[in-house]
Amino acid sequence: MARMWTTAAVLAALWLGASCSTAHSAELTVYTEHYPPYNFIGKDGTVEGVSTARVRKVLDAAGLDYEIVLLPWSRAVLFATSRDNTLIYTITRTPEREVSYDWLVPLAQPHFYLYARADDYRDITDSDLRAGKYTAACVSGDLSCDILGWAGVPPQNVTTITDSGTGDFRLVLAGRADLYVSSAAANVRLRQSEGFRPDVTKPVRAVGGTVGFYLAAGRQVSPEVRKAIRESYERLLEAGEYNEISAEEVSDPSNP
Repeated sequence: MARMWTTAAVLAALWLGASCSTAHSAELTVYTEHYPPYNFIGKDGTVEGVSTARVRKVLDAAGLDYEIVLLPWSRAVLFATSRDNTLIYTITRTPEREVSYDWLVPLAQPHFYLYARADDYRDITDSDLRAGKYTAACVSGDLSCDILGWAGVPPQNVTTITDSGTGDFRLVLAGRADLYVSSAAANVRLRQSEGFRPDVTKPVRAVGGTVGFYLAAGRQVSPEVRKAIRESYERLLEAGEYNEISAEEVSDPSNP
């Protein structure tokens, strides 16, 4: 579940987060993308968001030293599956990804939709999607590409964009594609962060079934680290100090 950073401040913050070292070497590097309200750069330059808060809670309770870094999604996935002592979060658990990760902590159960321009009044049906009557766009490595496939959109009708954030939305807005995929909460926050009204596009069809957001570890991460994180989550859950992100929480306008 990774998007375009449309302001100089966010771009600078992401560059600094990806390239500058901290005063000490953190035990873990935790990767994610800019995907408000789940993860984003706050006003003070730190990574915030409703997913981030839960990740920090679990890792702090485990007594682990960590650094959270925002990257373009394809790079976050690459590093999380190839580097030692790395985690990734707000990543969706799908059959294709199942064997590549250890799914440590559930964060949320988002609902995804196909979005079209607000002035597109066509009735989108499963048969029309499978027949190739619509074009779509998605970001490389993102769940949205998988969801379009599950929805029946032929691969040749999908424009895949590499590391260009919300380029999928912009292609639809420009009339170069008909559809893109987003969760409702993220769509509102991303449009607002880019200076658009959220109603420039509209949800036209629920897709994707139930796929959860997780904190996950690549299989190369040590079993000891993975065990410590899982046990921390289980202790918090048993004590009533952990709950997954609610629909009300991501709908709260006080969450950017």
